[in-house]
Amino acid sequence: MRDRAMAFGPRLIARLLLAGVAILVLGLVVLAARLLLPISTPPFVVAHGDPLPGSIAVAERWRVNGIDESIIIRGRDRRNPPLIWLHGGPGSSETPILRVLNRVLEDHFTVVYWDQRLAGQTLVPFAPPPATLTVGQMLSDLEVVVDRVRARLGQDKVVLVGHSWGTMLGVLYTSRHPDKVAAYVGIGQMSDKPRAEQLSYDFTLGQARSAGDAKALGDLRRIGPPSYKDRLDVFVERTWLDRFGGVSYADMGLPRLIWMAARSPEANGRDLYATLFAGSTGTELLEPQMLSTNLDHTYTRFAAPVFFVDGRHDYVTSAVLAHAYFERITAPQKGFLLFECAGTTPIWKSLCGSTPG
Repeated sequence: MRDRAMAFGPRLIARLLLAGVAILVLGLVVLAARLLLPISTPPFVVAHGDPLPGSIAVAERWRVNGIDESIIIRGRDRRNPPLIWLHGGPGSSETPILRVLNRVLEDHFTVVYWDQRLAGQTLVPFAPPPATLTVGQMLSDLEVVVDRVRARLGQDKVVLVGHSWGTMLGVLYTSRHPDKVAAYVGIGQMSDKPRAEQLSYDFTLGQARSAGDAKALGDLRRIGPPSYKDRLDVFVERTWLDRFGGVSYADMGLPRLIWMAARSPEANGRDLYATLFAGSTGTELLEPQMLSTNLDHTYTRFAAPVFFVDGRHDYVTSAVLAHAYFERITAPQKGFLLFECAGTTPIWKSLCGSTPG
């Protein structure tokens, strides 16, 4: 009897291991299928499952200046003010994570999630990158999107919300077309880009010294301070900046954001590819133009309301520089909101409240 029991033990372990492997394989198959499926966006429904009257929930591709770009429009009441999200990067679509963490906006606005050139669902995987990409092209795309949104929803004006790089587009568009903008909101507002890069490098180098991190110090000293000799050096600096809490801050780093975004039906393998392999292309192409465009002294007078939102620990666009820019601005209405425990992404999490400025 004891011999039979001893023999049963290894068989049980083998079966458990086999079951575990089967579950893992099944999970990987489901994940692969999920990543290969086309995106969708769920409708707003009433209690018995019928579509909510007056709502809108569509995922479309619009022809914009010669290329197909991904547009998702969602709102509980399409009569609400349209809000167009101008994501960061360039090349970093935020649509899936916004749908996970910021969907409450759809109760008060008709939210337009636009994936710009070389970003998210607009990116064509494995296609060769364009030889050139200009801020003017991106702004021209935005002009097309704004006009089509206004026509589609029957509204005269839109709310523009820009994040990081998107704040440059927001400022440029608002300054040129105030008659089409109900309000502009800049989150992680860009201002003096060259100065922001220097402050970012200084902060990262100081943190590396304080931590005694030889690898970080070696990398930072190798690339030297901005402006960088190699256009890829900015990604070296950003990697260490994020490690020292000057980008996402606290527990909202890239791996967690990817994991949360993967739960969204608005994401699939194209978004993952864009994030991990292709999202940097837009930055590489546009970084020299961003460095040569200072907003804080050139674009200071607005005919539409302007609001800035920043995190105290933002060392990408610099909360300090954003507030200095805000002080120079004249607008019919303006406001500044500082989240105390956030970096450049206060839109995704605030650990300890905000301070109006």
